[in-house]
Amino acid sequence: MGATHRRLAATLAAAWEAEVTAAQRMTALAEQVPAPGPRARLLVQAAFCRAHASRLLARLSTQGRGPLPVPPVQPEPTQGALEAILLESRLAQDAASRYGAAARAARSQGDLSSAWVCELNGTEEADRAAELRALARDVQQADLPGAFAV
Repeated sequence: MGATHRRLAATLAAAWEAEVTAAQRMTALAEQVPAPGPRARLLVQAAFCRAHASRLLARLSTQGRGPLPVPPVQPEPTQGALEAILLESRLAQDAASRYGAAARAARSQGDLSSAWVCELNGTEEADRAAELRALARDVQQADLPGAFAV
């Protein structure tokens, strides 16, 4: 296996670890949010991260690179829910960009299955970023005191 194939495998492994830790963060964040609607939306986002990780691990296993050690559980977030959601949105947007680069690298190596997985995960990460921004707006509006409250 050449250096470029090893680099792609390392990229997929790093993306897998990022997705596993994102799922952990999203689940921990959901536990902080008392409202059932936003909590459910966060848990759905965690499920997307686990699905991304599963796809990546499947690609790695076809290359003889799985299973991978599960990263340690992340500590509880220290910032408030709104800040954590906005941070997660930025991380998801960054992941979408990295998936685009990984898809291009996979296509250049003729690994169309890995390219497809990266494109799918990248599209879903971009959607996840937008959903998290919308959720942050909803959480922020819910925290604002009503101007006409009686």
